[in-house]
Amino acid sequence: AWELLYLLTFRELKLRYQDTVFGFLWSLIRPLLQGAVLFVVLRKFIRIDVEDYHLVLLAGLFPWTWFQTSLVTSVSSFASNGALIKKVYFPRFVLPLATVMNNGVQYALSVPVLLLLLLIEGYTPSWTWLIGIPYLLAVQAVLIMGIVLFIASLDVYFRDLEHLTDVFVGLIWFYLTPVIYPLEIVPDAYRNWVLVNPMASLIEGWRDLFLRNQIPGLELWPALVFAAGIAAIGSFSFRKLEGGFADAL
Repeated sequence: AWELLYLLTFRELKLRYQDTVFGFLWSLIRPLLQGAVLFVVLRKFIRIDVEDYHLVLLAGLFPWTWFQTSLVTSVSSFASNGALIKKVYFPRFVLPLATVMNNGVQYALSVPVLLLLLLIEGYTPSWTWLIGIPYLLAVQAVLIMGIVLFIASLDVYFRDLEHLTDVFVGLIWFYLTPVIYPLEIVPDAYRNWVLVNPMASLIEGWRDLFLRNQIPGLELWPALVFAAGIAAIGSFSFRKLEGGFADAL
């Protein structure tokens, strides 16, 4: 299963960028351009007064891009591979997991870009990165995979989930998460409600690590609890529904 996961992950990476001029750079160009546009609009036009806002924005936007892209592209992992599922048996969970890992690799490639920008602005990374990055990567990967297994399994039977996921994640969840704004500017009356969102504590965790060299502590509990819960729910749903995939497809 793990060898198949490896092959599918890097096969997808290769296919995505073959015959393109910039290759893997496309995985960085899109979030950087999005970050540049948001920076101009929010800092210059709307005037969000946050020190080093471009770094605050990118430190949240890069991990969010991994989350959003993984959910949107993985929801149809089973439904779009019906022919393969019908022909041969293999550990089917590797289909969405390969997409999640693919996007995780692209996020990992964006970290050196953020590091360079931090160094230019006078920030100095510390040893906490060696612990904090694997820690946050693991939490976010578990959270993403749990959600993906759940919705991808249901999508085999309810195809509208593909469109609902795209709309909900891109237009609702995005703005409810402190990606384009730091948690510190959220009014106190709403801050605890925002933190119920597991991605809010994760995004702030990445910012604490990259901008303050702090490993997230107890404040990460919403992400940890949600990741554990949705991993269990996703695995249970997948096991219950997997047997009917071939017939439904």
